[in-house]
Parts: sequence; structure tokens; C-alpha cells
Amino acid sequence: MSEKKARPLFWIASYPHSGDLAVRSFLQQAAKIKGYRPNDPASLELINRDVPWDTDVWFYREVIGKDPSELSEPEIAAARPKIHDYLSKKYPGLPFIKTHAVRAEFHDVLSINTKVSGGGIYMIRNPLNLVMAFAHAGKKKPIDAIKLLATSEYRQPTTAQNALEPWGSWSENVQSWTEPSSPHDLVVRFEDLLTDPHGQFKRLADHMRLGLSADELRTASDKAVKAVGFAGKKPSSAPWKEGLSPAEARAVLEVHAQQMVRFGYLTNEALNFAEVDRETVLRSSAALRQLEAANMNVAH
Repeated sequence: MSEKKARPLFWIASYPHSGDLAVRSFLQQAAKIKGYRPNDPASLELINRDVPWDTDVWFYREVIGKDPSELSEPEIAAARPKIHDYLSKKYPGLPFIKTHAVRAEFHDVLSINTKVSGGGIYMIRNPLNLVMAFAHAGKKKPIDAIKLLATSEYRQPTTAQNALEPWGSWSENVQSWTEPSSPHDLVVRFEDLLTDPHGQFKRLADHMRLGLSADELRTASDKAVKAVGFAGKKPSSAPWKEGLSPAEARAVLEVHAQQMVRFGYLTNEALNFAEVDRETVLRSSAALRQLEAANMNVAH
């Protein structure tokens, strides 16, 4: 029997807490409208089945025959392309896959299997706001989140639900998915999604060629926004001001300014609050990137 032809996978990529759940919910709602699993509801309870995360321990047990807790880092790295091949050829869910992995080599193996890739959506969020999201979710001080986002070659450890995943720092993650830019990838800012969900989901649907009518797009968008709790919220441009000190904000800028400026996050408001000038933080973040590149073991 000949092997089943691979279906191209579409990556829903992001650094954690950057809005992937909203995108996955929209894709689930759109699939429901188009008749996918007509007897099942489009709900967050089924989101990991319909739009799965590639680190799910079930995939390692199914494809590798072992729990990720039994595997070394190099073995997990070697397993990733095999799992992506499985998701492309055998998994019955949608061909949209969540990942937080930096798109680079991990123990000399590409973290994203390009042979079964059709493109991606990269969700990006202002790291100043991201620090607050991490601190709130983990019930930690902002400085702990600042350190996490600044940790070069960071790996999220294996848990009972998910295998170890190479995130890198926020800047490494962003750079890996957006430099150089590719026509196969679309960058969506979390802040823009909050402000204009219909417009941003239309960009996403057009990029992925989902074939939604205007009414179908509006319905999927409204249901996704409601499901993830965005409905009725008035997004603030700078919620980080309520939780960060000027020194903490400066620490974020000094590490990530080089990527922040590319996406409109290095604003005068942020610089004034952090009591630092643009040239200083750009110079600082550029020097840090050079140092990381010289010492990099995971991402090449």
C-alpha cells in the first residue's frame, strides 16, 4: 500500500500568551461552518483535538512509542519532524498546528519540518504587555517574566501534558519566524486583533485561502471572540504602565528593542516611561543579539 500523501501543515506560531488561542478558535469556528465534524460543537473543550499543539505527549506515545519524560533533549529534537510527518499524513484533525517553538535548528534538527509545511501565521505581542501576561498567569513578579523573555535558547520543560519545547528568548522567537520575511507567513499583532478582530481575521482567512464568505467570516470571528473572552473589551494601548516600573520597562527595551522597532512597539511613550533614548536601547539590544549569535547552540 502506498503511503498517504502529506497535506501541507499550517503553523499557528507564537511566543506563549500572544493570542494563538483566538486564532485557533477562529479556525475551529470556520471549519465548523464549512461542515467539519458536523455532530461536534466548535468549542474550546475540543480545541486541542481540532487544532492541536505539536508538543502533546499523546503524539510522542503514538509516533515514538515513548513518553517525552523518557526522552533526552536530542531524542525530543529528533522526534519533532516525525510527529509533524504524522500530523500531515495520519492525524484526523485540521491541518492547523499550534507551536511555540523557535523556527531553527534544535540539536542539529530543524524544529519545524519544512517538508510538510505550507505556511504559517505568526502572532506577535508587545513584550511589555507580554511580561504582564506571564506575571499574571504564573502569579510571579514582573522581573521573573522579564528574565524569562530574555533567556537565550530557553526550553520549556516537559510536563504531564506536553513535551519539552525550545522557545528561545522573545527576540529569538520573533526573529526566527519573521526574518527574513516570507510570502508563506503572515504576521498578526495581538493588539491589532483585539482592536479589529474582523479585519485581522479576514487577513488571516485570505492568507490561508479559507474560502469564507463575508457572512461566514463575520460569524466565525464573532464566535471566536466570544469564546476566548475578547468580546466587549476595550483594549488599552499600554496596560504595562499599570504594572511595570520605569526600570523594569527599560530592562525589556534594552533586550528586545531591535525586534520591537520592527513591529511598532518601540514608541516614544515606552521610551519616555522607561526614561531612556531610542539609540541607547537599540544599541544595547543589537549588542546582545551579536553575543547570542556567537554563543548559540540551539538556534543556528
